[in-house]
Amino acid sequence: MSATHSGAPDIRATDENRAAVTGALDKALASGQLDQFEHFERVRAAAQARWVHELRPLLTDLQGVDVELPGDRRRKKGLARSSSSSSSSSTSSTTDEDTRTTLGTRLLLAVPVVAIVVVGVALAWPDSDDTPATSSPSAIEQIEDVVDRATDSIEARVIDNPSPLTLEGLQQMFATAPEASGSEFATRMTAHPEHGGMEWADPEHPSRSWTSSYRGGWDEPDDRASSRDESFRLADLDAEMIAAVIAGAPATLGIPDGTPSHIIIEADASGMPAYSVYASNDVHQSGYLVVNHAGEPVRVHGAN
Repeated sequence: MSATHSGAPDIRATDENRAAVTGALDKALASGQLDQFEHFERVRAAAQARWVHELRPLLTDLQGVDVELPGDRRRKKGLARSSSSSSSSSTSSTTDEDTRTTLGTRLLLAVPVVAIVVVGVALAWPDSDDTPATSSPSAIEQIEDVVDRATDSIEARVIDNPSPLTLEGLQQMFATAPEASGSEFATRMTAHPEHGGMEWADPEHPSRSWTSSYRGGWDEPDDRASSRDESFRLADLDAEMIAAVIAGAPATLGIPDGTPSHIIIEADASGMPAYSVYASNDVHQSGYLVVNHAGEPVRVHGAN
């Protein structure tokens, strides 16, 4: 039996625990708390976790996490008892200061409101007592009319920005990757509903690599310590094949009302791209499958 650092016996993690942590990591990625590479590393660690204590560190620095793992209630009760005595002593000392701050804030907010009301009355007031208020448009109505005419004369332009998980989005991302990286090879690519990313080796410094994020276009690259040595050719990427696998992933994995969440592309043993496709739904059911460069299944991990 394993034990935590405190000596208490640990608890084995279930598929449900791992799926809950993975769902929280997906939300952290969508909210901008994690980049795609941090998300990938934590999802992989969650999938390989055997014990509950291996899952908790993956969430401790994230906001808005509502995942409750076995043993969390006991930990929270202990923390609540230790902090209740200190919080009660500080509450009374801050009440007066909070009251003064609230009154000052209300006064500051009231000043611009009064000013706006006065200006509005002045603009709408007739120029003279002899002129009825309804004889001509008010100043506010005249301004609104000018704004309406100006906006009506502008033709709206909608910029096409397809999701990187669609065929058009994948084609656009794959086609622009070589120019963005200045390389014919990559060690990893990722694609999510609204963004993607790429990592490639630094030819001048083998221990480091370059990364770039994709949101309709590639950002300026950043360098980091290299995490992989194997590379695949960008020319070997097949957008049509993987787009079809992505579209069918929820059904393949048996996830009701599921949607594709992201894909990860890495080199296989032969140096060809291998695609890991992930899908999930709103009740924290998730799974993934891996296909080779020809679209043939290598591994299928169904809904848990």
